[in-house]
Parts: sequence; C-alpha cells; structure tokens
Amino acid sequence: MAERTIKSTSRPSPTDQDSPPRRGFLWRLRYLAFGAVVIGVVAVGGVWTALNTLELPPEKRPIETSFVCAANVAAGQCGFDTAMAKLTAEEERVLVTYEQLPDVLVQAVLAAEDRKFFDHNGVDPLGIGRAFYRTVFGDGDSLQGGSTITQQYVKNVYLTSDRTLDRKVREAILAVKLEQELDKRQILTRYLNEVYFGRGAYGVEAAARTYFGRDVEQLDLAQATYLAGLIRSPETADATLAPDVASRRRASVLTAMVEEGFIDQATADATAAQPWLTEARIEQDGRVIPASILPRLEERSELGTIRYEEIGSDYWVELVRRQLRDRFGPGAETRGFRVYTTFDPDVQADAVEAVNGYVNQPEGPLGSLVSVDEEGRVVAMVAGRDYASSQVNLALGAEGGGAGRSPGSTFKPLALAAFVEDNFSVESRFEAPPTTQFPGVTDSDGSPWRPANYDRRGRGVQTVEQATWGSTNTVYAGMVDQITPERLASMAERLGVTADLDPVYSLVLGAEGVSVMDMTSAYSTFARHGVRIDPYLIERIEDSNGNVVFDAAVDVPRRQVIAPDVADTVTSVLTGVIRRGTGTNAAFGSPAAGKTGTTDNAEDAWFAGYTCRLTSVVWIGYEQPRTMTVGGGGQMSGGATPARIWRSFMSQATSGDEACEYADVDFGEKVLNRNVAPSRSQSPGTGGRSSSSTTSVPGGSSTSVPSSSTTVPRPSTTVPRPSTTVPRPSTTVPRPSTTAAPAPPTTSSSP
Repeated sequence: MAERTIKSTSRPSPTDQDSPPRRGFLWRLRYLAFGAVVIGVVAVGGVWTALNTLELPPEKRPIETSFVCAANVAAGQCGFDTAMAKLTAEEERVLVTYEQLPDVLVQAVLAAEDRKFFDHNGVDPLGIGRAFYRTVFGDGDSLQGGSTITQQYVKNVYLTSDRTLDRKVREAILAVKLEQELDKRQILTRYLNEVYFGRGAYGVEAAARTYFGRDVEQLDLAQATYLAGLIRSPETADATLAPDVASRRRASVLTAMVEEGFIDQATADATAAQPWLTEARIEQDGRVIPASILPRLEERSELGTIRYEEIGSDYWVELVRRQLRDRFGPGAETRGFRVYTTFDPDVQADAVEAVNGYVNQPEGPLGSLVSVDEEGRVVAMVAGRDYASSQVNLALGAEGGGAGRSPGSTFKPLALAAFVEDNFSVESRFEAPPTTQFPGVTDSDGSPWRPANYDRRGRGVQTVEQATWGSTNTVYAGMVDQITPERLASMAERLGVTADLDPVYSLVLGAEGVSVMDMTSAYSTFARHGVRIDPYLIERIEDSNGNVVFDAAVDVPRRQVIAPDVADTVTSVLTGVIRRGTGTNAAFGSPAAGKTGTTDNAEDAWFAGYTCRLTSVVWIGYEQPRTMTVGGGGQMSGGATPARIWRSFMSQATSGDEACEYADVDFGEKVLNRNVAPSRSQSPGTGGRSSSSTTSVPGGSSTSVPSSSTTVPRPSTTVPRPSTTVPRPSTTVPRPSTTAAPAPPTTSSSP
C-alpha cells in the first residue's frame, strides 16, 4: 500500500503525461506562427500600398554655378578655365553627364558607398547587415554604410536629415520608387552632381575643380579615390586639415576596389604611396589651396583673371547678375548659365587707362565712360574707380544705385533731331542774346526761366548749325519753343533715353537727370543713321546643357526710329563741333561727330561722340554733386577734360578703322528766321510757334521782328539709306548760303 501511495504521489514521467498539455504547447506555437504571418502580410501589404500610393515629391532644382565670360571666349567654351567670374550662392555646382564620369571615379564611389548598386532595387538588406557587422566588429575605417546610393540621393533631394523611423521607412520606399522611374546611370549621375565634397563644392565637377583645378574627366585614380573618401564626412577627411584621416580613407577605398576586382593590389599599393597633395598655400579669400593646382592658378592669371578685376570687371559682373534675374527670375545666377558678354578686355583696358589718365586723385572727381559698337554691344564700361569701396555704377545713374546726372549741352542734339524732323533747315537763323526769357515759362522752382549763354555774352544772329558748334543756349531755347518741350521729351525717348523726363523748357539745356548709358544709346542711334539698338552687355546665354536661351542677334530689337537723313543731318552738324567748335580737344585725326556738355556750377562735365563704328560718352563729376575746377582754378567744362579723355580712348579703340565719310546733309527744307523771346504769354511746359516776338540784341535794344519761314529749294539727290548699319555715302547735298555771323571761338561758348 505504501508503494502505491508513493507511486501515486510521485511526478509523472513525460511519457505518462496526458495529451491536453502537449496540445496546448503546439497550439501556442501555431498561434505565434500565424501572428507572424499576419504581421508579415500586413507589412508587405503596407509596403505594397505605399509603393502604389506614395509619389515622389517634385525634385528640387539643384543649385549650379554660372559662368561669365568675356567677348574673346568662343561659343561653347565658357567655363572654369575661361570665365572672368563665377556666379554662385552658398553652393558651387556644375552638372555633368554620365559620359563625363571617368571609370576610376565611378568604381571608387561604388566601392566606397554601394558595391551592389547595379544589383539591388534601391534597398540592400544584406548591405545593412554588413554595415552593422563592420560597425560592431570592424576596425572603424570601413566606409560603406547601410544606405544605398539611391537612398542617399533620396535623402539629400526629397527628405530631411531627421533620424526618425518614419523618415527611414519613407527613404526606403522612395528609393525603390525612384529605381522604377530612373535607370541606374541616371541615379548615379544625379547623386554625384548633388553630393557635398567640402569647401563649398557640391557635385563632383566642382569638387574636381576645387581640389585639383581640373575637369572631372581628367581625374586620375589617386584623385578619384580621395574624392570618394570625402563623401562620408568631407569636413574630417580634408587632406590639408587631417592628412592622416585622408590617407586612411583613401587606403580603404583602394582596398575595396581590389576586393571588387576593379584594380589589382600592385596598383593599389602604388596609388596609396603617391603623394597627390604636398604643401598648401593660403589664397586671398582665406581658403587652403593644394600646391598641386598652383600652376593652374598662375596659368589663369596669365589669361587675365586678375587683370579683369583691375579693369573694372566687377561692375560688369554685378550688372550681368542683375540682368539674369530680370530675365529669368530670382536665383537665375544659380542655374548653371554660361553667359557670354560683350566685355572686350583690350578695349576696356583702353577705357580705364584713358579715364585714369585724367581723373586719378583720391579726393578728386570720378569718371565714367561707356562705349558701344555699331551693333549695340557695350565694349567698354568704366563705372567707378573701385568696386570694393563703392558699388554705385556711375554709368547707370539712378539704376546703378546713384543718381541721374544733368547732361548739359550734350542734350542739344536731341532737340536738333526734332527740329530737323519738323523739316527745318540747320541754316535757320536765330537771335543769340546773352540771356533771354519766355513770359509765363518757369523753372523747376517756380521762378521765371532765364536761360543764358555760358559766358553771358551775346552772339548776334546765328544759324542752328553755328549755335550747335558754339553751344549757344539762347538759340536752343528758341528752338525748344519752336518744337515744344513735349516734342523734345518724345524724341529723347525714341532715341533711347530711358530716364523719366519732365517735358519742360529747361530740358533742352540738359536740366533733367539721365545716365551715361542713356546718352550713349541716343548718340549711337545717330551713328547708325536712325536705327536704335539698346546697348547690351550680354551677347549669348547657354544653359548647363549647352542650349542657347538668349541670343542678342535675335532677341535684341533693331528699330528705325528716325529717318536716315534726319540722323545724318545731326551728324553733319556735330562733326563741326569737333572741327571748329567747343569740342576741338576731342579731335584725334579721324572724322568724328560729338558734343560737349557742362552743367550749372560745373557739377557735371560731358563729352559724347562717335565714329562710324564706335559711340562713346564720357562723364566726370563727384558722386555727390559739387563744383569741379581745373588747374589754375577755372571751372571744369565738357570741352576740357571729358573731351581729352574721349580723344585718348577713341584714338586707341578705333586705331586701324577706316576713316568715316560724312555727307554734308541738311534734311530740313524750311529756313526759319526767328528771334528768341516771344511776346505772347505762355504757360510752363507748353510750346508753339508765334508770328512775331520781341528780341534782345547786343547793346540792350529790343525790336519786334516778325518770324519768317522760308522754303529753300534743295537738290533732290539725297541718297536713301537702309535701316541697317551701312557705310555712309559721300554724296553732298548743297546748303543755301547764309549771311549769319560766323561761329564764336571756343572760349566764348558753352562747352
């Protein structure tokens, strides 16, 4: 009995246990397996749903470096080596194609970042495992992480860098999605154009330029492996800052390339021993530059990189940047454009030398010069003395950050054009008293407008031609009364003056502010026989793919704004200004036309003129207007220093040009005999013709002389001219004789 009791109370053996406990354990296993399957199905379903519903966000446009090149750079050649300036934001980037990537670079990057890139579908689970194992058990120098190149690209372009599970899941899904839309070569190329290599270089082309001074196609194995080693952490592997880290990174890349069969061990050993970087040098911008690229920098200096800055290229570059934004919108300078400008280094150097030869005192006046050719190209623009100290572009007036400047008598030819267009002959005669007044016509301050000759002297009776040669203010006051101020303002706009001008009487004497560029545009229209081409600095723009997006030959309009004979009549008169009038200091041995200009108190002094090929305008003055003087204490005038600057520049810039042939043309058929001061009352800003007027004559007497308009027969041999730039015919149209007094000497005229 006792045995049974012990037997009945003992723990049963496994074979003696009942079947229900065994069935419970198996069911638990089945439940776990079923749950895992359900979770797996849900996860796969979620991924499948995400792949079908989650769309790739719009790709951010990469920031690319744009290049600005001078006129001597051929189409398709504007780039790092030839540019006079680079336009960048915080990122410097130049896009390349897959075909431009050398094999050694592709192999180095794949070995370092994603060995199975051409095999996976965007995500590499085995790669994640390898990365985990090497992180835990490796030596710490392994480069390859768990993310594929596709995932890295997705993170850089589409996502943030937040370390969250949600971001990692989205990254993986979008990577697979991207692999469905792009082929491997496209993804790899985009990745290498996007990734950061340090020193502000985004993309492999900018990196090749920054570290080695060469194009990406020219990288050798040592350089390619160095760049591949930078991708993981460029700040800590820069050889100039951490040479030991850089050497270990490069050695790891070379080892990986051997393991993948890209190179043999002997090549890896030889490359690892090759010193790609020796001593370093600090450049002016404070960046450390490898000594290996110094010969390249010196070569660029010989090509003129430094010289560009010395001759005022900074003003050009800033204006180009602004025009790119105006044309293509904000940030346009970071779209990888290749901008071919009209900047001619030789002509620009001549212009700077001419200005600095006369205006060179630190506390003295400043000078500006703009020159355009017959096609409207701005070939020279002296816009300031030193861009670093003042970014105000003196050539652009208010548009350049400064103020419009009064052009003085350089505005008179615009009135002459309107006068001639109204069919009045330049042999028309006007009284030329020392001062004059128009009842009811007021100045800008509300006081009566009393124009006076520069020297306050009367000049008897003068033809319009003679009044232009001697710059007689009182004659031109009568001319604006004849044509009306509104007519003059309209003519100025047609000729290319963009400033907002008030149609007032004093406009004829240059009282309204304009820019040097404005006056260059107007005078160049005369030089082209009435064809207006607004001056332009950009000849051609290519995008980063080489497509032409702007071509001045097609996109800059050319308009016949005044008749050829009207323009040529103005030119015929202006040649006399240089030959015998106030502009004799501008004569340089070749036929030319021009006009002087000086404002009240000599605050602005101008000379504007042209030959058949080149139109140039010179201005001098202080940024904040004040009286200028010349040696001996006399006041500055346009016929003095500006005319000499113009002569110095034009004699160099036009050397070798064929001499112009200017016809002696007088388009107007009506010879007007008119005195100056009308007896009628006139409201400000109005004009109109009068049948009689009162004039002041030398000696103080006043007489009432009827105005007369006489048609003078002229031969009908005027040669028609096309609306394009062509050589001027030498046909001379005879002018009627006149008994007007000869032009006064230069010293008694308004320069």
